[in-house]
Amino acid sequence: MRVVFRVDASQHIGSGHVMRCLVLAEALRDDGYSVLFATRAQVADLNDFILSKGFSVINLMQPSYWQTPTSSADYAAWLQVSEIEDSQDFINKVANADLIIVDHYGVNIKWHNQVKQHLSCTLMVIDDLVREHDADILLDQTLNRDALEYTKFRDCLALTGTDYALLKPGFRCSRETLLHNAPSEKYTILISMGGIDLPNASLSVLVALQHLVKKIPTTVLLSMRSPNYEEVKAFVNANSDWVNHVDFVDNMPEFMAKYSVMVGAPGSTSWERACLGIPSIIVPIADNQQTIALQLESANAVKVVELENIKSDLVVSLEEILSQWQSYRAHNFALCDGLGCDRALKQLKRFMEQC
Repeated sequence: MRVVFRVDASQHIGSGHVMRCLVLAEALRDDGYSVLFATRAQVADLNDFILSKGFSVINLMQPSYWQTPTSSADYAAWLQVSEIEDSQDFINKVANADLIIVDHYGVNIKWHNQVKQHLSCTLMVIDDLVREHDADILLDQTLNRDALEYTKFRDCLALTGTDYALLKPGFRCSRETLLHNAPSEKYTILISMGGIDLPNASLSVLVALQHLVKKIPTTVLLSMRSPNYEEVKAFVNANSDWVNHVDFVDNMPEFMAKYSVMVGAPGSTSWERACLGIPSIIVPIADNQQTIALQLESANAVKVVELENIKSDLVVSLEEILSQWQSYRAHNFALCDGLGCDRALKQLKRFMEQC
């Protein structure tokens, strides 16, 4: 069975969409499916990384000019071409598929209609935005998301909530280790604001932590794809007595499990942190992250600090988490068990068998 993912990564989109698609893609491939990706090559894409994982990449058309989104919610600019242009190019280059999986905020119902009509395939959409769709299967891993929020648009198999969070199998293994071992008595902090971190929240967090009287050993994870890489690297070099920098990690579950507190954006990594029981300070850096931030704070799993308030609020929030660390840890463990990909694959296979 031939499966094609339609997903992009860029300076504006970030890396999270591709990374969660790779989790499902590897599970499908392990189960015997033929899997490939259709993406648009652009600055800070992950095409080489996808290839390094053993998947073929279909390179989609280049735009006549590159758009800069006017805001973090300007999703049409994420696509860089019109939906009609993208769908026609996709149809021509893919030619045939049994299952199309789309994870792209710039792709909407118009694209869905065109591709389904021409390729006569099953369409799965991975989304977080609660919007009109023409999907046969829809996955939204947002905490407390209700299937009815999507089935009101169209009858479909809606896989919603953190029970379907797409995490690598390694998170499940690391979770079990953490659950059965006593935590370290020494606190450590991991800052991970995503592969791009366009607003340079990483540096703002580091500057705030610099004012702690008693420094806490800190690691900042930031890719060379980030436009702020050199600035963050310079700060780390000047403060190497308490902070170090890592630009790439392939085994994230094992890496993250070493830390007692994380500072990050409320994207897909939220469920990775929860699965490992890691209390977090989350900094929304895009409009679409506000819902997740509010849900996590309501569950007493995180403290939310707005980007513009990092200087004034971050250390206070950190001190509160450390004073109630065990409680925050327990609330995180309760949110996500790391079995989401297994559940999604089981439901997807059952649906395809019935088609």
